[in-house]
Amino acid sequence: MSNYLAVAQATEALRQFVSRRVTADVGFAVRVLAQKPFTEPPAEPTITVFMYEVVPNPSVRNFDAPTRSSDGTLLTKPQAAIDLHYLISFYGDETELQPQKLLGSVVRSLHTSPVLLEEDLDAAAVRPPLVGADLASSPQKVRLTPTKLDVDDLYKLWTMLIQVPYALSVMYQGTLVLLDGEGVPAAGKPVLRRNVRAVAGGRPVLDRALSRPAGSTQTPVEGPVPRGSEILLQGRQLSGDGDTVRIGDLDVAPQSTREDQVVFRFPETGAELPPGIYPVSVVQDLSFPDGTVRKAFESNAVAVTRQPSVIEPVQVVGNLVTVHLDLPVLDDQRVVLLLDELDPPAGRNAASYQFPAPVPLGLRPDDHTVTVAVAGVRPAVYLVRVQVDGVRSRTADDLRTPSARLGA
Repeated sequence: MSNYLAVAQATEALRQFVSRRVTADVGFAVRVLAQKPFTEPPAEPTITVFMYEVVPNPSVRNFDAPTRSSDGTLLTKPQAAIDLHYLISFYGDETELQPQKLLGSVVRSLHTSPVLLEEDLDAAAVRPPLVGADLASSPQKVRLTPTKLDVDDLYKLWTMLIQVPYALSVMYQGTLVLLDGEGVPAAGKPVLRRNVRAVAGGRPVLDRALSRPAGSTQTPVEGPVPRGSEILLQGRQLSGDGDTVRIGDLDVAPQSTREDQVVFRFPETGAELPPGIYPVSVVQDLSFPDGTVRKAFESNAVAVTRQPSVIEPVQVVGNLVTVHLDLPVLDDQRVVLLLDELDPPAGRNAASYQFPAPVPLGLRPDDHTVTVAVAGVRPAVYLVRVQVDGVRSRTADDLRTPSARLGA
């Protein structure tokens, strides 16, 4: 980084570089001036180096953020990252093709040596107006690259230069100049100990979630997970110094962990999770040399559906149907009673009905009970199910329970 003289020093260094290279090439005297193009073109061979625009460098402009703490203390010295845009114009005897000769020399020289040389920067700093300039000591060098302007941009540029006739020119961008801000940053905190650990591999990856009855040897399957099941999260790099299964905002300890699989169960004591769809991920701990353990890696999330079951018997009193679930239902959850006729008579289709419960559910004897009013139900025996936040209750294997007789 450099002080406020860096912009002027870069321009003067470019001027001296062009003057030195062009004089050696063309063999005749050439003036090189750091100024805008002439309103009256000179007769003698001349080159003007004109910085017509300064823009923030888009890739480095925010590298120093934040520069201050919440109380205003300076943490890092601010820096302004800018790019310099130059218009290099050429004048001379057109019959001798002097402008074209000068242009060819400059383009070749800047293509061969696109970085401002330290010798030119040091020579620029010797001039009285630039004493104290320190761009030569900056680790960030200024690179000059040609830029192209279309006809419309060229028209706008030369129109901006009022009463300045067009001259044969090339455009270059100087990238980049870092200008130091003022102030002295606060000293950093002392390092008492280094607590670094390098581990191979990356974060854990989950591919899918399967389930089966807890403690069974059945083949796990995909789909909704009823109460009393264990969930098998399958993937890669799942075994760390310590694993935790994160269900939404709840962390639970897994039953077993290996490199390709983590097995856990939904908590079934205390505050049970209600039916619904939950994002589930694996969080890995990392042990450090000082004995501390921190949560370091979290896998991607997979969706696991917690499925309720209706417990028999279903109570029917008048037009009210009361069902008991094996999972708690929150007052603000949306519950729908589903009725499907069993054994319809020959000649007609089975009747099916859906009845939404009120939201909120209101007064209930406990959070496992839901009462729904029904109307217009054809007298028959119905398979009774519920849907909680889009998750339908489990159906018994015989497709007949739980059931109830409804209708007058």
